[in-house]
Amino acid sequence: MELQNLATMVKVGYVLVIFTLLLMMWASLVRMHELPVQYPPCFFNPLCTCSKAIPDLGIVTCYNVPMPRIPRPINSSKVFMLQLENNGLMFLQPQFLMNTGLYNLRIKHNPLADIPDEAFLGLERSLWELELPYNRLERVPSRSYRHLQKLQLLDLTGNKISKIAADNWRGLENSLQKLRLGRNAIDRLPADAFAGLTYLDMLDLRENNLKEIDPSVFRDGMAHLIYLYLNGNQLTHIPYAQLSSLKRMKELDLSYNRISKMLNLQQEPEIRGLQMSLDVLRLDYNQIENLMAGDFQHFYKVNRTYLDGNPLTMIEEGTFRDSRIRELYFSDCHLMEVGSPDFAGLETSLELLDLSGNNITMLPSPIFQEYDFLRTLIFRENKIQTFSPAEVFNGFQYSLYNLDLSGKENSVINLQDLRQMRNMRFLSISRMPQSTLSTDDFMEYGMDIKELRIVKSNLNTIKGHAFMHVRGIKYLDFSENSISSIEDEAFSEVGHSLLTLRMSHGLSTSISEIPTGPFKFLTNLQHLDFSNNKIKSLPDTSFHFLKRIKRIELQDNEIDNIRKGTFQGDIHSTLEEVNFAFNKIKTIQTHTFVDLPKVTMINLEDNAIDRIERRAFMNMKLLKYINLRGNKIKDITDEAFQNLPDLEFLDLAYNDLAEFDFASFDQVGTLSSFKVNASHNQIPKLWINSTTFTPPTAMGGAIQSNIRVLDLSYNNISDIMKFYFKPVEYSLTHLYLSHNQLSNVTQGVFGNMPHLQWLDLSHNELMEIDFDCFRNTKNIQVLFLSYNNIMDIPAEALRPLKMLRIVDLSHNKLRTLPDNMFFDANIESLDLSHNQFMRLPIKTMSLSAASSLSMLDLSWNTLSGIHTTDAIFRLRVGFSANY
Repeated sequence: MELQNLATMVKVGYVLVIFTLLLMMWASLVRMHELPVQYPPCFFNPLCTCSKAIPDLGIVTCYNVPMPRIPRPINSSKVFMLQLENNGLMFLQPQFLMNTGLYNLRIKHNPLADIPDEAFLGLERSLWELELPYNRLERVPSRSYRHLQKLQLLDLTGNKISKIAADNWRGLENSLQKLRLGRNAIDRLPADAFAGLTYLDMLDLRENNLKEIDPSVFRDGMAHLIYLYLNGNQLTHIPYAQLSSLKRMKELDLSYNRISKMLNLQQEPEIRGLQMSLDVLRLDYNQIENLMAGDFQHFYKVNRTYLDGNPLTMIEEGTFRDSRIRELYFSDCHLMEVGSPDFAGLETSLELLDLSGNNITMLPSPIFQEYDFLRTLIFRENKIQTFSPAEVFNGFQYSLYNLDLSGKENSVINLQDLRQMRNMRFLSISRMPQSTLSTDDFMEYGMDIKELRIVKSNLNTIKGHAFMHVRGIKYLDFSENSISSIEDEAFSEVGHSLLTLRMSHGLSTSISEIPTGPFKFLTNLQHLDFSNNKIKSLPDTSFHFLKRIKRIELQDNEIDNIRKGTFQGDIHSTLEEVNFAFNKIKTIQTHTFVDLPKVTMINLEDNAIDRIERRAFMNMKLLKYINLRGNKIKDITDEAFQNLPDLEFLDLAYNDLAEFDFASFDQVGTLSSFKVNASHNQIPKLWINSTTFTPPTAMGGAIQSNIRVLDLSYNNISDIMKFYFKPVEYSLTHLYLSHNQLSNVTQGVFGNMPHLQWLDLSHNELMEIDFDCFRNTKNIQVLFLSYNNIMDIPAEALRPLKMLRIVDLSHNKLRTLPDNMFFDANIESLDLSHNQFMRLPIKTMSLSAASSLSMLDLSWNTLSGIHTTDAIFRLRVGFSANY
């Protein structure tokens, strides 16, 4: 018997172990899904990212990478997804993607005006998703995708398309499932506009200029269409007849149109008996003033109906007599009264009714007594005068789950008058007859209540044991109050259950110190919001009892100091986000933020911080973002930021920094693409402290920084010391120095950054460029030298830059460029506008180098003529304003 029991226990033990492992794996996968994926740089362009190495590049992403044309190496590799966004891409080369085997192609926010007919040749059996949103297409590029046999998604949102035709979709009849045409300039849909698209299940026509829908647009039935978006147009009637053939439609969006009536009497005879069943019907923000009897006769069953934002003043009895609606929304209308007869016909179906933001002044007694399935009532922000909840809600003792009566102009509510609703789960009120919350207020309440909001109220005091009778509460919101007293044992009975506590703008101005006494019971709290109060001081033990806290919000207060020990790793092992923005903190002391294993974000924006001490931010292995923007920082001591390997972004913009020292960063960003924004400061020069200065051969030996992107624009920098960038010369990929006062480009400063790809020196006072300034900086792709005073560029200066693609030399004083200056580079875009050229600088690049040139801008020069020998007519060239 004992052996049998032992065997049983062992089996149970194995089951528990396996279950625990599965649970851990599931949690890990969920976490992986939540975190944004960062892929390594692509071999063909380090400014882009590739999820895999050659020959199969996987997911290729080029966001904000200047790219007049798609890189050639892409066509010699396999690619699963290609995402090009904000690249300046003006055209696609025919047959240029034929070897990629693309599944998804997204080209977004580019000045693309046309798609060649053979652009997608070779992708006939591989391309499933083609996304071309927010470009400059003026017509549907139908000939380019006609041969794509597997295409299921076509996205043309946000272009300039004004006309469509039925033959635009030829070739896609047996594959296309989702078609997005929103935010264009389409003013009419021709007959049979989508004929033959048998498998289309989603059609998006939002935000066009449609005034009416042709009766024959959908006459073939479109048997699989489920989602139809017509919102943001100029429709004046609901197109019942046109929609009658869409038998499987479940979501219809007609919001933000000009519909003033539900029925069109002229159309009624031809649609008599029509009844649609939908999951979602959106009619919000139209011009409907009245709902008349029978208005919903064509909607037999609708799960969710939205009429928010209409100038609706009356709902006539019989409006819904032929309908079955589960959720009904009338938020922000002009209703002044409602009663049970207004919704007659919905007694057996209505579960949620939202009447928030109206002008309702009274509620009849009893109300909605016949509505047995009504679970949620929302009367927020009305003008309901004195009423008796016990009488009005007499029929909801066991059925109502959620009730919202909040709003400054709603009637005073006594919590005890709501105690008969035994199954209440959510309750929100504002005005109470007394300013104190105590145990008696929740006497005889059911144990199911999980969320309580007393907002915009006159609440002044929360007594001890106030929630003794509602011990299962998970969410408490006391925002917009004037609480001056919270007794230490106020939350003693809900400490095990409470997950969120909000008092945003909820404390009296007399409270200058965060009330820490009540926190000692909140051992399970995950989210604390005390923002927008007048809190001035924060004891170092404020959060020591909050052992499971994940998020702390204390922005918009007057806190002047965060004491050492306020946050401790052994206590706050689950803390993820801390927000102290818009306070009056003056100094970040040593070990203020240290050893916090789960913290990912610290926001200290817009304080009065003038100094960050050594080791202020230390040993936080998951920290990704520190926001110190808009402070008064003058000094950052050595090693202020230490052992933050995953830090991605440090924002120091809009401070008073007089210097920028790489010694402040020790083992920071070693596992990420670390970006530092130190723009808009007061830095006069970039120099190395003379007390720690060592000979050039030893420079940087003691200091190593992992900054990849450094923004020092909008300072007053007039001088950069030789070897200043030594600590980051092997990590820096992007360097922004625009809007400063630099006068020259020298080899000692810029000559040894082998991984630098982007250099912006625009808007300076540059006059000289040394011949060897980029001697060992050979991987620059993007070079901005515009808005300077450059008169001459040495022939040898740019020759080492064999990877150079984008060059902007506009707004200078150049008269000529040296011959063969771009001898080996594959220049794609060259801007020479606003200079003093008299003749085309044709000899600047070799014939092989010129073969890659896509854009040449020579406008606003002094060109006297174009010679046929200049051979530039194959380029996209700007010659405007020459004389």
